[in-house]
Amino acid sequence: MNNPEPNNSNSNAPESTDSEAENPDTEKMKSSTNTSLLMPVALLLVLLLIPFSINSFIHFLSSSNQFVHPVIMKIPIDSSAVTAPVEATQYEGFEVKLNVNTQQLSEFINEIVSIASVGTSIQGITGFISPNMQAEITGEGFRIENPGPQQQMYILGNTTEWKWHVVPKSSGIQTIKFKMHVTSTESTELDHQKVDVIELAQANISIDSNPTMWMAHNWWIFALLALALFGGWKVLRRYNDN
Repeated sequence: MNNPEPNNSNSNAPESTDSEAENPDTEKMKSSTNTSLLMPVALLLVLLLIPFSINSFIHFLSSSNQFVHPVIMKIPIDSSAVTAPVEATQYEGFEVKLNVNTQQLSEFINEIVSIASVGTSIQGITGFISPNMQAEITGEGFRIENPGPQQQMYILGNTTEWKWHVVPKSSGIQTIKFKMHVTSTESTELDHQKVDVIELAQANISIDSNPTMWMAHNWWIFALLALALFGGWKVLRRYNDN
């Protein structure tokens, strides 16, 4: 009468063993499924957060605890000659102007050159300059639509006005330098002319970051990150499948 109990116990043993063998496979499939679902979400977060964080961090380093003068003149003329905004937004263009009475500027520099001792100069100029000048602006953090020296085109009375349209490419404190190309004549037996460059002024502009436009202009960063993370995801998925 006691024999059926051992038989029942023995018959249940394989079922228990089979269920225990199935559990690791089931858990492995669940783990693989969870990984497959989490990786696209992680990929999206990385693509959104990393480039934005880099741009914000660079802007913070370049603008924190800095006080700069909006316009610094390198030649003693009125700072109103330079027209530029104090603040602007990254990737949003604006206009800058330079208004100079070139006749007065040439007379001022020529007077300094005439009374200067031998071997001294004003920004490297040792000869007398002509009032016919060309203006130029430079700035590493800007895209300038009409770069290079510009002819005197807009003459208002005795003042010549130059205009440029610029687009800031970087955030933080960015500098635009205003330069003048002048022709100087050395007083020698044979008059020798050469072109000199005078740095008139610099405008320091605080550029606010523009994350949306920054991401649009730097789409290739997202493409590289997407390829790298997608490759890593494929390798991890293949490893989980094995």
